[in-house]
Amino acid sequence: MRKLLPVLILLLISPLVHAQPEWDWKYSDTCMVFSMAVNDRGYVATGFGYDVILISPTGKRVYKVPSRDFAYSIAISENNYVLAGTRGFYVQLFDPHGKLAFEYKTGNQVWAVAISPDAEEFVAGSNDGWLYFFRGKKLVWKADTGAPIWGVYLGREVYAGNDAGLVVAYSLNGTRLWEKNLGGRVWRLKSDGEHIAALVLHTGEGVTSDVYLLDGNGTVLWSRHFDDYVRDVSIHDGRVAVSGDIGSIDLFSLNGTQIYQFPAFSPFWDVATRRGYVLAGGGGKDAVLLSPNGTPVWYFQDNRSVSVVAMSPSGRYLAVADRTFQTVNCQGTVYFQTLFKGPGAASSKVTNTTETSQSSSSSLSPGQTTSSPTKTPTPHNSSGSGKGLRDRAAEIGLGLAALILIVLLWREIRE
Repeated sequence: MRKLLPVLILLLISPLVHAQPEWDWKYSDTCMVFSMAVNDRGYVATGFGYDVILISPTGKRVYKVPSRDFAYSIAISENNYVLAGTRGFYVQLFDPHGKLAFEYKTGNQVWAVAISPDAEEFVAGSNDGWLYFFRGKKLVWKADTGAPIWGVYLGREVYAGNDAGLVVAYSLNGTRLWEKNLGGRVWRLKSDGEHIAALVLHTGEGVTSDVYLLDGNGTVLWSRHFDDYVRDVSIHDGRVAVSGDIGSIDLFSLNGTQIYQFPAFSPFWDVATRRGYVLAGGGGKDAVLLSPNGTPVWYFQDNRSVSVVAMSPSGRYLAVADRTFQTVNCQGTVYFQTLFKGPGAASSKVTNTTETSQSSSSSLSPGQTTSSPTKTPTPHNSSGSGKGLRDRAAEIGLGLAALILIVLLWREIRE
């Protein structure tokens, strides 16, 4: 009976394999994507090798400009200013046309950046342990946290998490409001403006992890321990998503209740959640989009390694990037999909673009913005009724396979 279990597991996941996504467009270029961000206008900013590349909602390259070494972190405003933190110690701000609007040299590599929707304010966390706050393209203040900073958030306040286990909060004028020592290393820090999700790693003979949820005053609301390596966390709309080398993708509510646990047969090093949907990928050749109840919307199996995933602030758009990283052939591809249709949404026409494709001109002006719809849009199915039927068949097949597996396992236990 035990010999049948691998076959049953393959049977269990086979319906997912067929529920492949249909992309609005794909963009390929040389080298790999180290960082990626999407705004609610459908523009995708990438740290693509030694360059910063901005891609339009239709898949056309707006610009490709050199950065000061690899851009390990990137953020994009709603008026298309792109902020990059580089391995070359720099914070760089590019305007909507790709012109360098501002740069500042820190004391080490810049692991984390964040920018306001209007690009008037931005922050950076560096390996030198300092948190840098900018306004009007000028450094306003900086603060020494005492250890390398891996995560930052910019909202009504500024949050940072560092390698000494500290989560620190500052006002926008630089006043230190509070700090919380969580022990270990604060590897990731995300916030919805009201709560803070912090991922803490403990290293020794192996790696164990703790995920904490804090309120805006630094009070720990709950924590979850993992005996394995959690790689990322995300928080939005009352949900906290957790993924990594833990064998599952977990979703929790704000009170700590586990909403679901989706089994992962691949590592997922990058995760994003918006409106209950969870996008995960990286570390392997797979990416998955889960619905609010934990069932897969699609399961992307790539013949290359998935590097990063991203969702826009409202969840309207999502992107997945893969890579081949070899001495001779180094290439990355960005895959883009509209999850929700609404005013200003990108076209669903599938296109393929490469490094030679570039928009002839940009119609954007600095400071130009578009407002998000107030009405919640309906999820968009770009492939029509055919995909809907395939998804229903996938759900039925998954349910039958799960039932067979449960029955056989029960019989094996009785024997």
